[in-house]
Amino acid sequence: MNLVHIDREKGRFLVDKRAFMDPAVFERERELVFSRSWLYLGHESEIEKPGDFHVRMVGGYSMLFNRDVDGEVNAFHNLCTHRGVMLQADTCGKAKTFSCPYHGWVFRNNGTLLNHGPTGGYSKTFNDDGAYNLKGAARLEQYRGFWFVNMNPRAIPLYDYLAGAREWIDLIVDQFDAGLEVLPGTQQFQVNCNWKSITENQIDSYHGPSLHVSYFMYAAERAGASASPGQMKDRVLTLNGQGVGLGNGHAGVENHVKVGKPWTDWIPAFGEEVRPVIEANAARIVARHGEERGKRMNELTRQMLIFPNTLLNDILSLSVRTSYPTSPASSRSMIWNLAPKGEDARLRRIRLQNHLTFVGPGGFAHPDDYEIFDRRALADAASPQFMHDYSKGMQPDEDGDILTGVGDQADEAQQRAWWAQWDRVVRGEETFEE
Repeated sequence: MNLVHIDREKGRFLVDKRAFMDPAVFERERELVFSRSWLYLGHESEIEKPGDFHVRMVGGYSMLFNRDVDGEVNAFHNLCTHRGVMLQADTCGKAKTFSCPYHGWVFRNNGTLLNHGPTGGYSKTFNDDGAYNLKGAARLEQYRGFWFVNMNPRAIPLYDYLAGAREWIDLIVDQFDAGLEVLPGTQQFQVNCNWKSITENQIDSYHGPSLHVSYFMYAAERAGASASPGQMKDRVLTLNGQGVGLGNGHAGVENHVKVGKPWTDWIPAFGEEVRPVIEANAARIVARHGEERGKRMNELTRQMLIFPNTLLNDILSLSVRTSYPTSPASSRSMIWNLAPKGEDARLRRIRLQNHLTFVGPGGFAHPDDYEIFDRRALADAASPQFMHDYSKGMQPDEDGDILTGVGDQADEAQQRAWWAQWDRVVRGEETFEE
């Protein structure tokens, strides 16, 4: 299956449209991408106390993400080991046990089978070998409080899998002395497009000046500047920033878009009353991490895609997002907001307003983006054979490693890094196994 075409001599990087619509590709992704990659499950703050649980759809599986009575973190398949009925219908809560409504089997929150409902019929040694305890994901590991699962028992450790993405996660987490917490509420979207259209778009800076020019004009006004649409396009395209391949298919964009970060980068729209708080936060980070790293944390925005489908946004708000295929032509996206624990209530309000203004249901970005996703899917389905182009910034006879390529933030080196890894995984060249 050869769907990614790289012509180094001409400096071209092309992806066959069948990658976005072929049912055979969809099945191969389920087999090779989502069954072998590390997939985001949740954040430690969501299960701080014993008994806390969340139900998440991850890679096509319903998973129980919980902290049990002993304080251990688990990722159980959300089904009864008797007849396979879904155990927990609630999306979150607190529970010492999980009970099956069909025959009454009960499981402790550490996964062990407690009883079979009505007594009788089973020997005392029926589950001595633990065969009927809840089944967990093959692998469950975390980095800096972000928990991931892998369905492949032979997978490389999460630490190694993350490669260069670890540095970017550190740049986010190290900003907050008291740690991070996921805020209540989840944004969910069901979209009529292939999941990769959503995923790759998250690290595509090239489309911003054209598709989101109204937002950048709004943001410039809030930051105390103004410009015409034409001037704003030029300004955004010449921002100081990079698109980077981080290894293993991870990639990101880091630049200085003056949209205001409610923790460290004050703009006039935030109000003078919070300026001392924000500037004190920024000064504390510089004092702790040094001038260069501190200013990088404070002043630059970053969007990082962890292969295959987890996005960490440290821009005008802080969020984590996943997108999964539900069919070759439909996807489900989830977004969770994060914030510093103990954050000033005024900054928390600004953070949420920032987020909803850009990616809320009526925000500047999402209506534009999702219209494009829909139009792209319609065009793919109603057009002759077509190759999507990702060549921007690629020079003829360029011979560097695409997985760790670096380019201008408005080029497409970061998308090429992701697509090159996707190609390797789908063709079976990369298994992420030890």
